[in-house]
Amino acid sequence: MARVIVDAQAARAIGKGAMIVFKKGVVRTEGEFSPGDIVEVYTRGGKFLGKGFVNPHSNIMVRLITKDRETEVNKELFRERIKKANEYRKKVLGYDKAYRMVYGEADYLPGLIVDRFNEIASVQISSVGMERFKMEVAEAIMEAEPEVETVFEKNTGRSRRREGLPEIERVLLGKEKYRTIIEEGKAKFIVDMRGQKTGFFLDQRENRIALEKYVKPGMRVLDVFTYTGGFAIHAAVAGADEVVAVDKSPWAINMVKENAKLNGVEDKMKYIVGSAFPVMEEMIKKGEKFDIVILDPPAFVQHEKDLKRGLRAYFNVNYAGLQLVKEGGILVTASCSQHVDMQAFKDMVIAAAAKAGKFLKMLEPYRTQAPDHPILMASKDTEYLKALFLYVEDTK
Repeated sequence: MARVIVDAQAARAIGKGAMIVFKKGVVRTEGEFSPGDIVEVYTRGGKFLGKGFVNPHSNIMVRLITKDRETEVNKELFRERIKKANEYRKKVLGYDKAYRMVYGEADYLPGLIVDRFNEIASVQISSVGMERFKMEVAEAIMEAEPEVETVFEKNTGRSRRREGLPEIERVLLGKEKYRTIIEEGKAKFIVDMRGQKTGFFLDQRENRIALEKYVKPGMRVLDVFTYTGGFAIHAAVAGADEVVAVDKSPWAINMVKENAKLNGVEDKMKYIVGSAFPVMEEMIKKGEKFDIVILDPPAFVQHEKDLKRGLRAYFNVNYAGLQLVKEGGILVTASCSQHVDMQAFKDMVIAAAAKAGKFLKMLEPYRTQAPDHPILMASKDTEYLKALFLYVEDTK
C-alpha cells in the first residue's frame, strides 16, 4: 500500500484527533496511487498514524478513515459507523425524524454528509474515495434507519468541484421521492431535495427555535437571506404581525410561500425577490424599521485567503441590518464561514455597531450549529456556524 509521510505539525494534529491531512503537511509520498485510493499515513520517523482516502489534486491530501492498521475499509465499516452515528443522534441527543445523521469527520466518515428528513435521507459526498463506496453507504443508511425509504444523492457544490467530481442529483436507492414535511418547534417546513445543499439547513434549528421566545404580537420582522423561510416562518408562527422575507432566488421565495400556507400564516408574510444589499439600502432610504432583523447569509469566506474581503462583506450586511433595527429591537446575525472564528465575527459586529451608532447587548450565549452537527474538539474544521442574538440600543 502506498504511503504518505507527514510533517510534525500534521502528525501532532492527527495524534490529537484530527481526521484530515492537508497537502501543506505532506513531506513526501511513497508508491503509486490514484485519486480515491487507500493510503497509509506515517511520520518521518516511520510511525503509523492511520489510513484513508487520498486525492493529490485536492487541498485535503488524505481523509483518514481509521487509525488502526488492521481495520478494513469496506461496507461493514460504513455500516458500523453510520449505525453508531445514527444512534448517537437518537439516543443521546434525542432527535427523531429530522436531523443530520452523519457529519463527516466528526463521525469518522470524512467526506460524507447525511441528513435525514423523515423517510428521505439526503447524501452529500465530497471525497473521491467516498464516492467509490456510495452504494454501500446508501445501503448502510437504510439498514441503520429502517424508516428511511429513499436515499437521495445531493452531490452538488464547490466541494465536489474541488475534488474533481461530477455534480449529480438523483434517487440513489429506494423509492422515487423528492419532498416531505418536517416539524421544527412550532413550525412545519416542506423539504424539497431540489433545493440547496442537502435540501434544508438543519444547522440553524435550535437558533430558529430560540427566536420564537423573542417574538411578540405587533412586531415587524425582517429575514434577509431567508432561503425557504426558516427564521421567517418561525417569527410568523410565534406571533409577529408582519414578516418580510428576502431572497434573490425566486424558487426559494416560492418555497417560503408554500411554507407560509402550510403554517397558516400567509396573511402575515411579505416577499421580496432581490439581492440583500440593494434591498436593504432601499429600505434604509425609505426609513423602514423592524423590531427584529435576521441576517443569515451564505458563506462569504470560502478560503482563508478570502478572509479580509469576506469580513468586509459581513461588515456591510451587518451595518445595513443595524440601521434597520428599531431602538430596543433585536438583531440576529450569523456566519457559516468556517474560516471566520467567533472572535473575528464578534469584532466585525462590534465595528459595524460603532459605525451605525448602536450599543449591543447579548441576549443569548454565543450560539453555534445544532448538536447533530457535532464539533470534534480536536478539529477546528468541524466548527463553522456562529450566531449572535443582540439587543440593539441607540448611542444618542
